[in-house]
Amino acid sequence: MRSVAFVLVSGGALASTVLPALALPPIVAADPTRTSAIEITDSTTYLLQQNNTYSDMVCLGFVNHGTQLATKVGFSVALLDATGSVVSVDVMYPTGKFPVGVRSAFSGSRDQAVPNGNCHAIGRSGTTRRSQFTYQANRNAPVTDVVALVVSTREIVYQDGTAWRSDQVPQTGDHLALPAAPPFVAAVPAGPPIVSFAQVSGAPIEMTDAFATEIFTQTGGGAPTFGGLLGVIAAMPVTTRGRTYCTSFANRDAREVKLARVNLAVLDRSGKVIGIDTLDSKGPFAQAAAGQESGVACEGLRGKGDGDTFMYQPKDGDPVAAGRVVIEPAYVEFTDGTTWAAPNPPAIGAPLPAS
Repeated sequence: MRSVAFVLVSGGALASTVLPALALPPIVAADPTRTSAIEITDSTTYLLQQNNTYSDMVCLGFVNHGTQLATKVGFSVALLDATGSVVSVDVMYPTGKFPVGVRSAFSGSRDQAVPNGNCHAIGRSGTTRRSQFTYQANRNAPVTDVVALVVSTREIVYQDGTAWRSDQVPQTGDHLALPAAPPFVAAVPAGPPIVSFAQVSGAPIEMTDAFATEIFTQTGGGAPTFGGLLGVIAAMPVTTRGRTYCTSFANRDAREVKLARVNLAVLDRSGKVIGIDTLDSKGPFAQAAAGQESGVACEGLRGKGDGDTFMYQPKDGDPVAAGRVVIEPAYVEFTDGTTWAAPNPPAIGAPLPAS
């Protein structure tokens, strides 16, 4: 168990972070009015932290239903605000070749910070860590919450040189119907684990966000400071990469919280719990006002990536493909010595219990 917390400190007292009461990633959906031989089958989002700046990332899985192998596929990704207005349109071109009838979700990348060519940075640069995507036309423009990403195919090039292209894709200023949020389903058949949070009835802390963060850091580089091969090697940039799972919470109790513990329940592809990690945030945390939070904390999980799949390593047994990570309150200790514990915590080998 690892203990870590990130909060704002002012004059020795802990201050709540002023952020939306609940943050949710955008709904990612295929454009139902513009169809093609490419079917979007699934998607995930995460936050990329690159040398202390942040980017909103979306990854797509899709199937080529054309008559032959495709050597190039391009998408338009429309960013919608809460009214359904298209505030911007990005263009996304996964790399590689795309066989007929095969899910394509992991490919080579031209960007060292983004190992999967099926992932695309939507934008944002700042220091706020949230699952909520935002858009800002320029540094002086207001920041807009992006509630949906609508994906349209704009180009398919096939192995024999024939191509399909369309300019009939959403444009900035268009108004589209907001896609409906998909229902929660514990089973996730493919892709990296989807990160979400769950409330527990009667818990003194409220979960307000949950998301994956990919941390990419590059140091060094530049001209060698001394000669020879050793100088060249010493001048080469050094990169590190790691993925953590983050959550934010708010103390909704009148008592001051000394310790807040959450469970990170790791589910397999069928929706059964295969591991439970815990994450502690040490206060004190005063009662957070409406629309405010108490802290943000992140934790890594045992395992390694295999394409776009994360193979979780349980404490006992072989690695298992993780389908979901669900974060929920587990235990709270107050400064007055009283405590609260979740009455129905997740259990390894069982489905996730109803909260």
